[in-house]
Amino acid sequence: MKKVVLLMFFIVATMQSQTVNYTASTVNFCNPERGFYKYTIGRSLGTFSPLVESDLMGYRNNDKITLILRMYSLDAFKTTPISDDFLNKIENDFTIMRSSGVKCVIRFRYTDADGQDATKAQIIAHINQLKVITMANEDVISSMSAGFIGQYGEWYSSVNFGTSNLSAQNLADRKEIGLKIMEMAPNRMVAFRTPFIQRSIAGNTPIVTANAYNGSTASRVALHNDAFLSSDSDYGTYTNTATDYPYLEAQSRYTYSGGESNDLDETYSNCTNALYSLARFHYNYLNSGYFPAVLSLWQMNGCYNEIQRRLGYRYELISTSISNSVLTINLKNVGFANLFNERTAYLVFRNFNTGVEYSAALNTDPRLWMAGSSTQIVKNMADETLPAGNYQLFLNVPDAAIASPLNSIQFANANVWESLKGYNNLSQLYTVGALGIHAFVAGNNVVINDLTNYKLQIFDLTGRLVSKSLDISNLQNAVYILKIQSDQGDFTQKIFKQ
Repeated sequence: MKKVVLLMFFIVATMQSQTVNYTASTVNFCNPERGFYKYTIGRSLGTFSPLVESDLMGYRNNDKITLILRMYSLDAFKTTPISDDFLNKIENDFTIMRSSGVKCVIRFRYTDADGQDATKAQIIAHINQLKVITMANEDVISSMSAGFIGQYGEWYSSVNFGTSNLSAQNLADRKEIGLKIMEMAPNRMVAFRTPFIQRSIAGNTPIVTANAYNGSTASRVALHNDAFLSSDSDYGTYTNTATDYPYLEAQSRYTYSGGESNDLDETYSNCTNALYSLARFHYNYLNSGYFPAVLSLWQMNGCYNEIQRRLGYRYELISTSISNSVLTINLKNVGFANLFNERTAYLVFRNFNTGVEYSAALNTDPRLWMAGSSTQIVKNMADETLPAGNYQLFLNVPDAAIASPLNSIQFANANVWESLKGYNNLSQLYTVGALGIHAFVAGNNVVINDLTNYKLQIFDLTGRLVSKSLDISNLQNAVYILKIQSDQGDFTQKIFKQ
């Protein structure tokens, strides 16, 4: 009778699809290089305010913020080299960011009171000094904000580079500085103030899939809009919406937009227009403290929480399935933008008995998990050489340069995040080889074959221990993981109560 029941169990197990469907979450949580940012500044005149690790950890833990805009004011060095002391302070800031799991959008400026910036020659000399540091610390730079030129480094109101009605020389000088800034972090994007400036640096043709992320100048030109939804032109961000809008919509799809508002005009700042514009122009970040009236309007009208969640990328697992050792992962990016810095996605196999892990790179580019679209990833797990055993499966999207779970990407699903490792638990079990021990479910009991001395544990698919008994009458109908430790060896098997 036991053999008949065993055969029936394996028929049932074969017919059961190894498909797991996931529940989306609306929780706001930390994810690297996106979201609302904190504004910070280090001044060269007066008292320098260094970054403080406890402050940055507070941003992460209390505000769920992982991004800062780090402004450096070079007003003390308009006609001289940057001092070694100031350069060392910048270097120390990067060390604090790295240990805190925080990255920066970085900008340099000479003035916040007038247009008295440095000359082109002085700026180039300063960039050559600074890029030694910025290139060495590129891992904690999310992106560059162009800076240097004009009041606040916003490329407006400049004594040396013009303000309006720019001459041909002004434009040539600005392009030269823009290209020089791009040397400071050659593997990062640089955000310029307007679509007009973007095109003057990189040409009129926006990026498409074929040339996205190829390291060219055009593929690295993004937008930092310092007057988001403040007027019909965003206070000069747009010179001609008929050309600027289509260009920015296409260009930002493979780069990003970011910035802040600087005035409240409910005709433009309202929730409906904000959500539409953030999605259309693929916004990755906004200032968490400015403009206060606009942020208050979003909170009052009910869209602030959605904006907070959707700035940048936000990935949801939809389902995974296993058939003949082939794993299929279905996910969706419900954020406003794409991931734009390079990462590799890994499938992690964790031996259920020993805890030993093996990783395999997946054939997918997370930067092409497009905003508003679904993505399917297929992995033939038989291609991996693994010891016999049962393996829990996880999806890991770590930082390319910083080996810390603080910088891994969390998916927006309930009960998937393993924070100590930075993994997303797929709640799937994959078996390699035959282990010689058999178990099956008969009614409300687990039946095992000819074992006397053994220890039995039953886990749900989240890894929670739910029973140590052969009697499973108290368990709900579901799939469970059975773990047996015995003199004949350790054994793990998926069982199905129905």
